[in-house]
Amino acid sequence: MCEPIVDLPEDASPEAVPLATARGFARAAWQNEGHSLEQLAVFAATSGSEFDALEVAALFRISVRAAQHRLDLAVTLSTRLPRTLAAVKAGRLDPYRASKIADATLPLSLEAAAVVEGEILDRVEEMPAVKLCRALRRIVARVNADALRALHEQRVAQRRVDMYPTEDGCSVLTVHGPAARIQVAAKRVDAIAHQLRDTGGADGRTMDQLRSDVALDLLAGKDFEHAKIIVQVTLPARAALGVDNTPGHLVGYGDIAAQQAVDLAYQADATWRRILTEPATGRVLDVGRRRYSPPAALRDHIQAAMPTCTGPGCVRPAAQCDLDHREPFPAGPTDEHNVHPACRSHHRGKTFGGWKIIKRGGILEWVSPCGFHYPHHPEPLTHPEPPPPPF
Repeated sequence: MCEPIVDLPEDASPEAVPLATARGFARAAWQNEGHSLEQLAVFAATSGSEFDALEVAALFRISVRAAQHRLDLAVTLSTRLPRTLAAVKAGRLDPYRASKIADATLPLSLEAAAVVEGEILDRVEEMPAVKLCRALRRIVARVNADALRALHEQRVAQRRVDMYPTEDGCSVLTVHGPAARIQVAAKRVDAIAHQLRDTGGADGRTMDQLRSDVALDLLAGKDFEHAKIIVQVTLPARAALGVDNTPGHLVGYGDIAAQQAVDLAYQADATWRRILTEPATGRVLDVGRRRYSPPAALRDHIQAAMPTCTGPGCVRPAAQCDLDHREPFPAGPTDEHNVHPACRSHHRGKTFGGWKIIKRGGILEWVSPCGFHYPHHPEPLTHPEPPPPPF
């Protein structure tokens, strides 16, 4: 049996030991997966047959499609991203997140891919997959904005609908398409489900059941009353004016190609609002406050400065979160230094579950009941501007 890689915080509770050991075994398994991928790359290089996936599928007892994906990942990591493969072999990174790095750098040259790899590997260990994907889009856009646009166009060309049965008399339907359109569709389903619940039309159904029924009813042609939805996108003024192609930011998703953001911003029913950011970091400094009362202005500022829940690994949009006081009210003030967005699960965990939040150097840090620490680093709302050239 492989030895676990165990890391314990200094103030860990006794319950943290089996939890850290479990993660240690997972990291050891990543190491084995890394060596397995390395050997698959050697096999692919020496064989070179179009039927290699059949061989791998038979030996690993997996589908041919899964075998081809594993072979492609092995070859990509060994030939284009050797430091990422080394991180997997060292137990710093799991193969799934490594595959996200491979996917994001696919349209880049070897030199550009190496730049992205070097930057993301410095902070990848603390990132769950969803945050890793957002960070990768931002780095790729900075290294080569045209590559982000090209990848978006390629994936849009591959849009599709898939249906597959489950083992319980049900089936699953997935729709793959542009992020903004998918977000609009999902928000409409959610808004109609909330309308039905609030107007007595739920008939005992949970919100998840309502969303499922509404989505299928809409696809079947049923008409519902108009439901207002809001999609938020941020883009630099220079991109809005067509001066450059700096990507925009779709709240709840992350960076999107500049033209996609411009198309959303110039729709007939769009409302614009000024947001002032720090050029060097992209962090929010001020949000336009016309027509807003102070509490609403504070909410808008916090949701712009912290676009998601501050809980570990959580990416629920701030607009769907509670505004939680780090230091409970009335002892703690209601201001931007003490209020932060927290989804209902993390809010309840802090209030009733023994989680704590401390602040170190302006950074919120969640502390679990077992003693593990999880600092929160909010995504910059815009891309930092490069420093001016020296004179």
